[in-house]
Amino acid sequence: MKMAKKEPTDNYAEFMRFFSPANVSKMFDPQAMAAQFSVKPGQLDAQDTIQKARDKFDAAAKANEAVAVSYRDLMEKQMRIFRDVTSVAADHQTSGSPEDIAASYQQAVTRALEIMADLSEAARDANNQAYDAIKSEVDKTIEELKG
Repeated sequence: MKMAKKEPTDNYAEFMRFFSPANVSKMFDPQAMAAQFSVKPGQLDAQDTIQKARDKFDAAAKANEAVAVSYRDLMEKQMRIFRDVTSVAADHQTSGSPEDIAASYQQAVTRALEIMADLSEAARDANNQAYDAIKSEVDKTIEELKG
């Protein structure tokens, strides 16, 4: 039996489906989150606790959906960078030796990948800065809860 060969774009599409708002919402399902509470049965009704904070929970889920959309946008921008930079190199390959043409295209691919990495690093840095901005709030809340 011959297996169907996947196109490279199929893998990209499958990867991007992970970041769909619907899949991100599944990660923040109240039932799944309630199951992660580390309390003994009878001590706390995790479902009731989540229901009482439903508006905050919904806001967090929507924020995470927006992050998924943002990540998907980042990936699409990286692909656009690669496509735009390499297409210019391909368009200008009308003269020169095969070696010169290959070297020019390789230079374009290398530079596109460098720019894509720069974009990823900038996004990572922005994410770290956002977390650092609220870390003191997390620490303060933990201290308050410890009483």
